[in-house]
Amino acid sequence: MRRLATLVLLAACGSNSQTQKTPETEAVEEVVLAPRPAPTTGLLKTASFQSNALGVTKSYLVYLPAGYDQDESRYPVVYMLHGLGGDEDNWSKMGLIEAADTLGLKAIVVMMDGDDSFYANRVTPADYQTCLGQPRPFGRARSMETYCVKTADYEAYVATDMIRHVDATYRTIAKREARALGGLSMGGFGALMIGMRHKDVFSSVASHSGVAALLYKGPIPFEAGKTELFEDPKILAKSFGRIGTLLYSIFGEDVENWRAHDPAHLAKSLSDGELAIYLDCGTEDEFQLHHGASYLHEVLESRGITHDYTLVPGTHSPAFWSDRIDDSLAFHSKQFAARLL
Repeated sequence: MRRLATLVLLAACGSNSQTQKTPETEAVEEVVLAPRPAPTTGLLKTASFQSNALGVTKSYLVYLPAGYDQDESRYPVVYMLHGLGGDEDNWSKMGLIEAADTLGLKAIVVMMDGDDSFYANRVTPADYQTCLGQPRPFGRARSMETYCVKTADYEAYVATDMIRHVDATYRTIAKREARALGGLSMGGFGALMIGMRHKDVFSSVASHSGVAALLYKGPIPFEAGKTELFEDPKILAKSFGRIGTLLYSIFGEDVENWRAHDPAHLAKSLSDGELAIYLDCGTEDEFQLHHGASYLHEVLESRGITHDYTLVPGTHSPAFWSDRIDDSLAFHSKQFAARLL
């Protein structure tokens, strides 16, 4: 051992050293390894948990950022909600994973299954057994056992159950400054609504083509200062066909309950800086949702609330959402960086 140490010391001397290499010194040099390259892609996993708010087990996808398995760092979390007729797979099929990798996103992303709930606690009680014997009214279910619930408290499922499970299962930064909520269409509504109703849980929300003004009636096209809102939920339900009937089963006949879940109404009680808000929609949206988005934008502006608002050419389609997901992920990442200094 002493001779080996002496040889190593001699090998480390100045450039004029004439020390002759020996098998011992060469052996020491050979154990020097190249640095391990940093990973550049995250890991996508499928998981499930028991939701007390729904009374059933729900599946979800989780994206763990590049490097998650190489250290003990803790990460912020982005929760992503799908649209009507969708499921937890939707965002992964629309390029979210590739966008997160390209951005080098240093956050966990959880993609939830919200059925056709609009992510609200439904006033109409769930009937699990009847649901099992019927087809899914919007989209397709892998099986009705994955779609039907025993209690329809979806807001609690998102804002309470899922948060507790994720914080207990993954290395998260378990505080509001490190939580964001995003979604498309129905999920965009869910992100805005739940984020505004649970500012103690989330600090950043993003809506792609979301229902930004639940009670918006007109005008169409939107005109600043001239907005008309539905006052009778029954009339609204009749105006929107099957989707109106679904909304009526969720929010009921009391217009005050609709207002309590309407992002454009909830925004009237926000203060600047309470919640980071990202909002976009296509100007050719088939459901005319860009008009409601414009109204929410007007409400936020009237209160001096800083927010990101973009209307761009596009339809209510996966192509539009695939093009926009990197923008909202970058928005959340920027908010995390500012709030977690």
